[in-house]
Amino acid sequence: MDSRLQSYLDGDLPLEALPAELRAQATEWDGLLGEIRAASPAGAPPGLDTRVVAAVEASRADSRPPWLAWLLRPRMIPVPPAAVLAAAAAIVAVVSLVGLPRGGAVDDALVYVQFVVDAPAAETVHLVGDFTQWQPTVELEDVDGDGVWSGRVPLLPGVHEYMFVIDGADWVTDPNAASYQDDGFGQQNAIVAVSTLNGT
Repeated sequence: MDSRLQSYLDGDLPLEALPAELRAQATEWDGLLGEIRAASPAGAPPGLDTRVVAAVEASRADSRPPWLAWLLRPRMIPVPPAAVLAAAAAIVAVVSLVGLPRGGAVDDALVYVQFVVDAPAAETVHLVGDFTQWQPTVELEDVDGDGVWSGRVPLLPGVHEYMFVIDGADWVTDPNAASYQDDGFGQQNAIVAVSTLNGT
């Protein structure tokens, strides 16, 4: 199933954000789910939860050997406050001696990529891709009002697929991309290959 359709069914994406070919599928899913909800009983019979818990406890008690039941029985273990303070002080000492990592391998590997699209009639432009789980979370800007929208996005090295979403509804492939990949729904995703500065 297309991840955008899954996002719609999960309630994370509005119907208007789907391309036309996915909207028809979404409508079919809505009808099917409505029929299932209408045919489902209103709720569980009264007391079912109590009977289920009792049955689970009975089967658990019957299937465990006595020594295992004794071993797994919850117990209170008194811990003196002084021991808790000593453990906390030891953790603070180790962290201060070793030091916490700054930045980290993931932050160091990120590469900022500039995305640009010419959309003079647009009110909003979002960048979506496999790096945003196809959600319109990255908004591009038209700073000088000339209709050219852009933004710098941190990406991990690798090959990524992406598109632009114009005014929350129109999914547009980047006409300036180096290459493209069929998305399986009659459109093409743009491809960007990201590498670190040292070529790794």
